[in-house]
Amino acid sequence: MRIEKLEQVAALIVTAGLVFGNFLLFTPWRHDQDPRNRFNPPPQSEVIDP
Repeated sequence: MRIEKLEQVAALIVTAGLVFGNFLLFTPWRHDQDPRNRFNPPPQSEVIDP
């Protein structure tokens, strides 16, 4: 019974490490910028009304 508990704890640690690694590697905010702000609309002073 003791080895099964150890396997569960080891699997939990490995899973948590993988999740944390994916978060650090693939989060779009890792460079302090929101990818939704990539396509900024032009300022209102540059918009020409027809």
